[in-house]
Parts: sequence; structure tokens; C-alpha cells
Amino acid sequence: MLVNDDKEASLVYPQILHPGTRTLFRFWEKIRGENAAPGRDDLDLKQISDIVPNLLMLERDYLHQTYKWRLAGSQTSLLYRQPLTYTDALAGWSGFERNTLKHLLDSVVTSLQPCLFRIRLITDTDQAISAELLGLPVRARNGMRFHVFGGVFPFRDISNLVYDSIKYMELSGARAIWTEPLPGDKLAASQRSPDTRPRGLHLIKGGRA
Repeated sequence: MLVNDDKEASLVYPQILHPGTRTLFRFWEKIRGENAAPGRDDLDLKQISDIVPNLLMLERDYLHQTYKWRLAGSQTSLLYRQPLTYTDALAGWSGFERNTLKHLLDSVVTSLQPCLFRIRLITDTDQAISAELLGLPVRARNGMRFHVFGGVFPFRDISNLVYDSIKYMELSGARAIWTEPLPGDKLAASQRSPDTRPRGLHLIKGGRA
């Protein structure tokens, strides 16, 4: 469900439900410091070793107007029951939901604004798996582009579920997390127009005051 109300900055963490998603968001906030986004080489994953299997990296595919899985942790691949690396990250979504996902992911790599999705996966054995997906901007090693760094965190243990594939996917929530740039943040100034907040979506104010 997409909503259009505005919350106070202090409510950003209650909007992030899964403990793993909260851990990842706090890690990203810590390593970015005073910048709008950290560099990929700044990602010291030893600090979040418990959630590394749930992590992902998406790369924008400008030619095909989509995103590709650049990296996917073992738990993420297990969730989808297939190897994901270099495949289309938006494959399997309906037109409206695909456009919504792409719109917010575009905001991650162009406006350096994190995003949060709630998704529901239906398996080939008709089991429903709800999960939270967090997308965060990270500067690529070449320094020229940005990737989507994040994670997928199911709300149930999938290790004992018996299924071979995901039959279809539903988007139950999509939110931008607005982070205010700090004074003198040249990285943010170079990427953001005076007001680049996505319209028609629930905005979670976050970041530093």
C-alpha cells in the first residue's frame, strides 16, 4: 500500500520492522559519516557479519532500464531458490509494481535517498513469505556511479520451508527514507536538485538533523 502522509524524523526506526533491516540501516548511517553515501570500499562487513547472508548489491542497467543483481548473499539466493547474480532484479514483478520499484531504486542512485519495500513472495507450494527489502546508496569503486546496497529480510525462517521456486511476488509497501544533506556535503549537492523527494509516496524522514 502506498500512502502519502508525513512522519517526524524520530519515527524512522519504528517504520523499519525487521531487526536485520534496522541493523543494516544503522551500519550505513555510521559509515557514511557526513557524506550522503559511503564508498563501496568503506563497507566493512565484519561489523555486520550476522546479516551478511541477507545482503545484496544492485547495479542500474541503463540499456534495459532495469536493475541487475550484482551480488546476492546466500540467504537471499535461498529465499528466491535460484542463483541471482547478473540476472534482472525486477523480473517477475507486474507492470505497476515494477515501475514503483524502479522509481524508488532510481532515487537511491540519483538522489542518494534510501528506500524501504515490504514484499510478499508466494512459493510454488502456495506458501506466503513476507519480507522487508532496504535499498541504500553506495558509491561505486570507479567513483562515477552509485549502486544500491541493501538486504532482504524475511519475517519467517525459510530454512525449513519446502519449495522450488517463487510463483509470484506482491508489493505491499514502498517508502522513501528522506535524509537531509549536511552543510558542505558536496556529494549530495552534486546529485540532488533543490527538491528531489519522490512524490505520491510515504516519506520517512531520517538521517541527521
